[in-house]
Amino acid sequence: RRALADRQKDLEVKTQQLEIKISNKTEEDIKKARRKSTQAGDDLMRCVDLYNQTQCKWFEEMVTTSMELEKLEVERIEWIQQHLRQYTTLRHETDMFNQSTVEPVDKLLQNVDPGRDRELWVKENNTGEVRPVDMDI
Repeated sequence: RRALADRQKDLEVKTQQLEIKISNKTEEDIKKARRKSTQAGDDLMRCVDLYNQTQCKWFEEMVTTSMELEKLEVERIEWIQQHLRQYTTLRHETDMFNQSTVEPVDKLLQNVDPGRDRELWVKENNTGEVRPVDMDI
């Protein structure tokens, strides 16, 4: 754009000089300035077209890439979800097995009475019938 604006200013200056009819060289300079202005305009149009093509291609690739990333993120979350479900299922099954194994032991532990346990041990081992006495040597 800047090049086009510069060329157009140059063209205006040369055109004003032509009106004054300074010389033949000025007329050639004007033709040269017109060519350069036209070329700068063509270059600008080519750059704008190239920009628009690149922008369109970038947008298409960005959409495709975003969709692929979204798909991968969904797969990642589903994978985590699947493995956490598998873990919780196995944990639940293990806990159920452990609970059925531990439940009878737990019930027996609830029935333990330390005082009664001591008395039972004394009766089974026949202790407490003979009291210790002083020994004479």
